[in-house]
Amino acid sequence: MSKIKPYFIVSVIMLTILGMFYVWTKMESIKLGYDINNLNVIKLKLEYSHKELLIKETALSSPLRIYNIAKKMNFIYPKEGEIIMVHD
Repeated sequence: MSKIKPYFIVSVIMLTILGMFYVWTKMESIKLGYDINNLNVIKLKLEYSHKELLIKETALSSPLRIYNIAKKMNFIYPKEGEIIMVHD
């Protein structure tokens, strides 16, 4: 049997470590790609939800709508002198 030289063993160990590191980095990059894709989907859903909420806010804060609600609640316009302006 021939003797296995020490530098050969060290070379095999180094190649194994480098191979494992290469596989690990590839797996991490694939995982990060999936994470980025999932975050993009969440971002799109949030943007859509934000647009819906802006439309809802616009509809709810319509002056005509507020006026009609106030009219149903028997609110009246204040008379001259009944408005007090408060400054900061």
